[in-house]
Amino acid sequence: MSNAKPERASDAGQDRDWRIHPHGAIRTLDDNLWTVSGHIPGLPMPLRRTMTVVRLSDGRLVLHSAIALAHTSLAQLESWGEPAFIVVPSGYHRIDAPAYKKRYPKALVVCPPKSRKRVEKVVAVDGGYELLSSDPALEAVHLDGTCEGVLIARSGAEHERATLIFNDVFFNQDPLPGLAGKIYGLLGSTGGPKVPPVARLFLVDDRKALRAHLELLARRPGLARLIPGHGEPIDVWPSKVLSKVASTL
Repeated sequence: MSNAKPERASDAGQDRDWRIHPHGAIRTLDDNLWTVSGHIPGLPMPLRRTMTVVRLSDGRLVLHSAIALAHTSLAQLESWGEPAFIVVPSGYHRIDAPAYKKRYPKALVVCPPKSRKRVEKVVAVDGGYELLSSDPALEAVHLDGTCEGVLIARSGAEHERATLIFNDVFFNQDPLPGLAGKIYGLLGSTGGPKVPPVARLFLVDDRKALRAHLELLARRPGLARLIPGHGEPIDVWPSKVLSKVASTL
């Protein structure tokens, strides 16, 4: 876990539409890959969300599950390239998408087809993951048996390292403190890498199909890292971890 001091709205000096909630410092995971963990507004529990930034081979940025950042972090992000895609991975991760679209009006809003109706209640959607399919640094595919997708970021001089970027279908959440943490534990949402019970109930419609797809992804050459929708990235034996998670379905 990062020990960096959280940035808050008072740090930002942004306009009234850029509503900032506490978040940590941006973490560099690879030469074109960054994450930041932040508070979920309106949720009275200590679960945190993860934003992932991927830089494409032409220098443009893809923002997955965007979090409105304080001024210093936003300036850092903008120094890496132009935000060109705002990926809303589900209808429940749309909180800051409208603010990003307003700040970067040329950016395309992307979401899975089954989430489009809910996402479009707050921001217009330009299309599905097919809009992200033409760059050697990134692949975006539907995750079989679910209503979500997975981004496959490729890093390195020859794009030899692959990182899988998930949303709510894959958690790696440590136990959380307090009564809220106990509730999350009872719900099965904490305790390491897993497809949490809530996701199985609401996001997965074919466990066998999901299991087969996760097993296929686990065999991907050069797999270096897994980024869950909630919790810490996994870069130690990611193939074995994903295979084990698949075996529980």
